[in-house]
Amino acid sequence: MRLLPCFPLALAALLAGCEQPTPPPASVPLADAQHPAAAAPAADPAAAVLEASRRFAGLRSFHAEMTLHGAQAGQVVRSGMDFVAPDRYRLDTPAGVQTIIGDTFFLQAEGRMQQVPLPAGTLEQWRSPLPSEASLQDLRVDDRGPADIDGTATRVYRIDGPAGSGETLQYWIGADGLPRQIQRDGFNKQQPYRITLRYSRLNDPTLQVPPPGDAIPSVLNGDL
Repeated sequence: MRLLPCFPLALAALLAGCEQPTPPPASVPLADAQHPAAAAPAADPAAAVLEASRRFAGLRSFHAEMTLHGAQAGQVVRSGMDFVAPDRYRLDTPAGVQTIIGDTFFLQAEGRMQQVPLPAGTLEQWRSPLPSEASLQDLRVDDRGPADIDGTATRVYRIDGPAGSGETLQYWIGADGLPRQIQRDGFNKQQPYRITLRYSRLNDPTLQVPPPGDAIPSVLNGDL
């Protein structure tokens, strides 16, 4: 099984403004005496990861900061994303603010807006990087110990992809069982890449994603 679909790479390539080459970020520091204690180790690391993914899929809203290294050689793309259930996303990218509602991408560029259809379910990975029914029995899942994410104590779990894939997926899970950061390393057309998603404002009722001003009402299913 693949750990994650590759759509974020295609989306980043579509939206990206080229930035200066930057080396991959350093690892998140492990917790120490100056940081809060992380959750206790899980008896079953694979079950802890699947449960975190299930809980995350149930969130009503969140904010994420995404960093992508390697969409193209030496390129770094940074963007922000807001999600509001059931299906609204706002992307703050180098190309400007973009909106996705349902399976419609409202692409705004050069003063115009184009409505681009997306394959059904394309964005589900952003809500559930691992499907709740996924089986990890053939994959290695390791507890990597405690780590600190912006002052929040977490525990890091690493999933190694199928042999020879070069893919890894890491979860930083808080004491509440919700991911605070997810990082995927892999290859796209033989080019190594790293996607890091750092989450905040989990279930924040004040978070909103308004529709674009020129959106067609029928596309929004009447939800204006």
